[in-house]
Amino acid sequence: MLSTIIQTIRRHALFAAGDRVLLGVSGGPDSMALLTALWELAPRLELTLEVATVDHGLRDVQAELTLVRERTQALGLPWHRLPVDVRAGGVSRGLQEAARRARLAALAGLADARGCRRVALAHQADDQEETVLFRIVRGTGLRGLSGIPYLRAPFVRPLLDVSRAQILGYLRRRSLAFARDPSNEDVRFARARLRQVVLPVLRRENPRIGEALRRLAADAARPAAEPVPGLAAAREAGVHVSARLEASLVRAARRGGTRTFDVEGGHRLTVGYGTVTVTGQKPRTAGPGRDGRSLLEAASRELTIAEPGRFVFDERTLVVCELRAAPPGEPQPRRGRGEDGWAWFDREALAWPLTLRGRRPGDRMRPRGGTGSRKLSDLMIDAKIPRADRNEQPVVAAADGQLLYVRGLRPSQTGVPTKTTRWLVAIAAVPMSGRPDSSGGFTEP
Repeated sequence: MLSTIIQTIRRHALFAAGDRVLLGVSGGPDSMALLTALWELAPRLELTLEVATVDHGLRDVQAELTLVRERTQALGLPWHRLPVDVRAGGVSRGLQEAARRARLAALAGLADARGCRRVALAHQADDQEETVLFRIVRGTGLRGLSGIPYLRAPFVRPLLDVSRAQILGYLRRRSLAFARDPSNEDVRFARARLRQVVLPVLRRENPRIGEALRRLAADAARPAAEPVPGLAAAREAGVHVSARLEASLVRAARRGGTRTFDVEGGHRLTVGYGTVTVTGQKPRTAGPGRDGRSLLEAASRELTIAEPGRFVFDERTLVVCELRAAPPGEPQPRRGRGEDGWAWFDREALAWPLTLRGRRPGDRMRPRGGTGSRKLSDLMIDAKIPRADRNEQPVVAAADGQLLYVRGLRPSQTGVPTKTTRWLVAIAAVPMSGRPDSSGGFTEP
């Protein structure tokens, strides 16, 4: 289950390293699993956690409050009790909807007061199925079919790809106590009726109805004006996409697999997993000024690395990304960078696609072997990179925002190869005129 949560977090960029996160924990099985899972993952994701339990004032929840407080204290996390007045805003849409609105408002207010960038909620895959079905029954358009979003700032839902059965198994394996909300079983409420009456009937017709509803939500979440995800972004980046090319991209996306198209102007588009990404760009002709490029100019340069290849960073520098099988039984390059300048990563531990860019204000990185993240500017100073050259260094970042590679620095702790690594990603920045050597690396001209 933890691996699924990590993939969800990376795929949807729910957190960034250094985030302070407020967890909404009611004491139920889903929220207790969220609390423990994120506590286990917090060191790896570099998160600081706080916990809040909302008291709606609709029934006696002292047992749940005690359960969450004791569990939170055992984990060494701050805990907050949040009383709310559900009826203050009216209950014209129903009591449960009024409670939901009051709960979200209270959590967002506390997060803002505590400096928490994200509020993590415990909605999971079964909740997504029930939400889509509920909206179909009540009547909805395409937007409503998209269901529960993974991210709608400040709220994030890391468990949205995890089923209720997986959560109960996780709690059982770790012998974790949880409470049950009796309203979840009360068929006076529409969601409880769908869960207990309607869905069992639909499963007899289609045992995979839950998967079908979740897939429907994912398809509906795509922009209606975008036939293939990423196509609009490619146009905004200056890539010329003719009507004929667009039709080819749509066909390739529907067929699946990966296919690359070279586009007029030196760009290259790759269709993979139904998404279009820009994987190459013609060299830029503007040279550096006396003191190098400004930080603004450096931050504006960006290319997508969806697959291994060679990518032009500027008129002098080429960034090479290679995929190599990890030899079984041989020690892996855990230090990450050898004498030839290559940085090594475990492919399956990275959030794809990667991004090649210049440095940006606020960039932070955890160097391999380090104990925490530091400002990129401080790392460059320690590495004695001249001020005029700091904005010239290529930066490779993962889809979750983690910096992986910066020329002149140790690679990131993220993606460090292990004994179980099957595929290695090798990254290096070389002169534009560099040439491959006999070992597959690059030598100076």
